[in-house]
Amino acid sequence: MIKAAITDIIDSLKRADLWLFLGWHDVRQRYRRSILGPFWITLASAIVIGFMSLVYSGLFRQDIKTFMPLAASGLIIWGFIASCLVDGSSVFISSSATIKQIPAPLPLHVFRLVWQQGIYLLHNATVIVLVMIFAQVQLTWATLLVFPALMLVVLNLIWMALLLGSIGARFRDIPVIIQTFVPALFLGTPVFWQVSFLPEGRRWVAYINPFTYLLEVVRIPILGTSPSVGIWTACILMAVVGWTVALTTYARSRSKLAYWI
Repeated sequence: MIKAAITDIIDSLKRADLWLFLGWHDVRQRYRRSILGPFWITLASAIVIGFMSLVYSGLFRQDIKTFMPLAASGLIIWGFIASCLVDGSSVFISSSATIKQIPAPLPLHVFRLVWQQGIYLLHNATVIVLVMIFAQVQLTWATLLVFPALMLVVLNLIWMALLLGSIGARFRDIPVIIQTFVPALFLGTPVFWQVSFLPEGRRWVAYINPFTYLLEVVRIPILGTSPSVGIWTACILMAVVGWTVALTTYARSRSKLAYWI
């Protein structure tokens, strides 16, 4: 069964032209006849980041030019992660019409989802660039690490969406549970704060949260430094263990998914 699941993943990658088209089509349909299109999300993110920086930089007693890049990169990366989790839990349910009409390997719809959210991320990245210019953040060679770090995050998000989508197709409570717990994860993840802001006795809250590492592995290079070996190791281990679990779960449910949705 695992071999069949791996074959589906490979076949989905071979049909990149299809999921790239479908993901781009989803974005265009969502913002059809809109003046700014996906940049409405960018504008909303910019407004939220601006207000958060004004308020929380004062609460945390941080200089706004130091805090704003932290908040901007954290919020936008978290938005990408959270959207993949929430939409991933119902990825097969929401794609049921396409699944029934187009003969294609099921993981293709997971790639379609992550690509779609990646487009939104690219739009929102303009906010990070503008904030970095405003805050005069210096680019270093470590900044280039953002590209392998982002690929590692995407690798983790794909197995998460595949796992949650497979379970969510069978148990319809899963999408609701994910939507409920994502805001709680937001509070426990250093999105607009750093682990160093917490008292030493409470830093375990961030350390036991796997999304801390997925967030920091991308944000730290954006801010001009290199992530620690521990952060890279945690993300790689999550990918290895996660893909093993996700492929096993998907292999057991792949033949029934079409009936569940």
